[in-house]
Amino acid sequence: MKHSLPLALMLATLCCQSAFSQPLNQMNQGSYTPQQSPNNNYGRGQAARQSTDNFEQRLANIDAMIKEQMVTCNVPGYSIGIIKSGQVVFQKCYGFADIERRIPVTNDTIFGLASVTKTFTGVTLLSLVDKGLVSLDDPLEKYVDGLTKPYKSLTVRQLSSMAAGVPEKVNPEVDWKDQIDILIHQPLVSEPGSQYLYSNYSYRLVGSIIAKASGKPYLEMVGETILAPLQMRNTATTVMLQPTGLVAQGYGLNKAGRLVPVEYKSPAISFAAGMLASNCNDMLRYALGLMSRRMLTEKGYRTLWYDRPALTTGQPNPWAFGWKAGPNPSLGGQHQVFWGGATQGVGSIIIILPESNCAVVALSSLRTPEVHQIGKTAMRMAFGDASAKAQEETPPAESNGSD
Repeated sequence: MKHSLPLALMLATLCCQSAFSQPLNQMNQGSYTPQQSPNNNYGRGQAARQSTDNFEQRLANIDAMIKEQMVTCNVPGYSIGIIKSGQVVFQKCYGFADIERRIPVTNDTIFGLASVTKTFTGVTLLSLVDKGLVSLDDPLEKYVDGLTKPYKSLTVRQLSSMAAGVPEKVNPEVDWKDQIDILIHQPLVSEPGSQYLYSNYSYRLVGSIIAKASGKPYLEMVGETILAPLQMRNTATTVMLQPTGLVAQGYGLNKAGRLVPVEYKSPAISFAAGMLASNCNDMLRYALGLMSRRMLTEKGYRTLWYDRPALTTGQPNPWAFGWKAGPNPSLGGQHQVFWGGATQGVGSIIIILPESNCAVVALSSLRTPEVHQIGKTAMRMAFGDASAKAQEETPPAESNGSD
């Protein structure tokens, strides 16, 4: 099957838009919503209208940017939502969920999340810490049996901040239940706590910790902690969601730059590092739910969004508990937490500004750096210096994840 740029042009013009329901917008009760006072003078009202007009123009520019990038990067399908001050202000979808069958992307279309799954794993882990069922200083051997000596003393904190020295690649990559024994016979690649090394196996181990500490399967605990409370009814694995008929076909680019269908990575392999899939509606619920500050204790939120365990070398580690966190220069130095997912047929990202209750969620059926850049650029255009260079937003290559 071959698809060329003229098709991508058609994809960019095929889009849908819908408003979000009021109950969802009310999830964040702590968000600030400007109120018009009858005593406001004309100058203040004029300033408010100018501010609104300016933001509406920003959203129009974002829409135009996405349509252009759909063509330039030959993106088959894309869905995005933007939250400002705890309210969904923009939600739109572009292109096809299935090119061959001409099924357009809608707000219900389900995409793989890949490594964005790690953010769910981090939240679920910290909920168990809040309950006293897990300590971040616990050794791995408390939760996983049969470990080899190097793995026994790895701490939950080291694993959840990618500083345990767990290898980045292990062969063969099979279902996690069979893979764990292969992993623990591999040597650690660095002294635990000394280096940041992105490893999907670290988060698969965290998934096993969650299961042991809770006495329930990992996915069931994610459901109890996040999915059920936030009414995320279309978030699970691609295998579980396939009967809905809403799962997008994943695509890759061949050497000629043309789209070809690809299979999703098995959720039994990815496990807690990348097994989830969702749609834009549910991911907006997720972002709003996180910003409600009701999913964890105050200490849990501080750990999730701000605490990044220092490495033993004294170097900072910007990544922990599923998120990269720190000030974003192109957003005026605002504190930002984000993560992305990138694997075959998946390009996903979630970006949150917890101090202003703003966020961008974006999902696609194509894995390329350019697809991830669309979401980051939308964030900068919405809430930062619209004239700032896009490369200022570009994180290290591994920060888009790989599972």
